[in-house]
Amino acid sequence: MKAFRFHLQKVLDLKEKEKEQAEWAFGKSVQRRNEEKNKLLRLAEHLEEMTEKLHSIQANLCSAAQLHEMNRYRQSVERSVATQRRTLYGCEQEVEQCKHRLTERMQETQLWQRLREKAQEHFVETEKNHEQKWLDEIGTQLYLRRSL
Repeated sequence: MKAFRFHLQKVLDLKEKEKEQAEWAFGKSVQRRNEEKNKLLRLAEHLEEMTEKLHSIQANLCSAAQLHEMNRYRQSVERSVATQRRTLYGCEQEVEQCKHRLTERMQETQLWQRLREKAQEHFVETEKNHEQKWLDEIGTQLYLRRSL
């Protein structure tokens, strides 16, 4: 019995490689999103600290210059938080795109694997039929030799 050889195996291998690359890209995008989310959390905590410091400075005696400087710094941190939110939104969009791409690649790979399985089933069935015909022929030849 000869071995099964899928004539589109290179295409299947390519699709599996594309799926692996999509999995890798998805993992990287999730990792980057998590890093950006952590940065946003740290910035939000820092903003909260600055707001509390500003309130405590306002309650105590301080110069207008100190108050103005502290307020400018807090506003700078607010802008950083807003920028980080936009960055995080971009990362979430990237994660969704990678997820969509991964889903497509997985579906393509499954399609090619099913095609391979069907081809293999057809091959096995054909080989069984061929073998059965061969055995029938041998049986017929033995019967004819014994009857003569």
